Formats: sequence, C-alpha cells, structure tokens
Amino acid sequence: MDRYVKPGEELGVEEEFAPGSGTFVENGVIYACTSGKLLNDGKTLSIEGRSNLKKLKVGDLVIGSIENVKEPIALVLILGIDEKGERFMISSDYSVLHASKIKDGYVKNVHDEIKIGDLILARVEEERPDGLALTINDKELGVIKGFCVRCRGPLELRNFNLVCEKCGHKEYRKISSKYRGGVI
Repeated sequence: MDRYVKPGEELGVEEEFAPGSGTFVENGVIYACTSGKLLNDGKTLSIEGRSNLKKLKVGDLVIGSIENVKEPIALVLILGIDEKGERFMISSDYSVLHASKIKDGYVKNVHDEIKIGDLILARVEEERPDGLALTINDKELGVIKGFCVRCRGPLELRNFNLVCEKCGHKEYRKISSKYRGGVI
C-alpha cells in the first residue's frame, strides 16, 4: 500500500536507511521536505512528488544571524531569503563567513566588523560539502540590524554611526546600505 507523506514528517533513522531525494536529516532522523509518495527500497528512503521548495544556490541573497565568531570566521544561521517570494530548503547547519569575505582590504578581527546576534544580508558564494560559504563584501551586503554589546538594545543608524537607542553607546559594524534602524 502506498504511503503519502507531507513536509516535516518523520520517515526513519539513518541507522536503518540512507536519505534520498525529497528528504533531509536532522540529529540522525530522516524527515520529508516535500509532499509525495514515500519510496522505500529497503536501503534508501526518498519521496516521489513535486517539490515547491528550491535549494539555495550560488548568488542567492540570504538573511542570517551571527551565532558565533571564531577567528577568522563567523558562523551564520540562515533565517530566510531576501525578497525572492519563493520557498527554500534551509538547513539547520551553520554557514560560514570568512574574514576575507567581509570587505575589501585586511580584516584584522572579525569581531571588529560584526558581532554575535547581528542580522546580516549576505550572498551565497560557494556550495561546499560541509555547508554554504557566504560573503558580505558588497555595498548592499552586511549588517542589516545590530544590537548593542553593552545592553543588547537595537542600534539606530544616525549620520553613518550606529547608536544604541537605550544606552547611547556608539559602535561600528560593516553595515549594509539596507540597514534597518529601530526595532524590527
């Protein structure tokens, strides 16, 4: 008997099956990422159906959150796609932003350009087996929303300076031309 599944439905575990097309793995569990008929050949679980989810590719603009900074890289969690109007498969794995992809010229410390918790607009530069490599080395790319390192208040853009709305602390970031002041 045919079994039809929907996105997010648990299908099995990696210990028993290999993930096939239309599936994704999180913490060893295989899930459906599209609707359709479950195909099980005894070794692989896959889904036969039409997916309306697209995979991110080189050149796509993404919005991400800076989750950690370990010189010379920042780990970015992709939160969404910028102005595409399409649905994309987004992995829970971190993407990488290398210091050399932040701006032209030498970046001594990644911490000088971005901070943990900042929201960035980035471009997918490379697809690698271990995840996506991002860049913010462009005028429209960079921090689109920053938060004060002292009180975590939102930073407002005033005369090309970032100023905390709560405590008045001034900070620097590699900001995007699309920086969003105030509270999102």
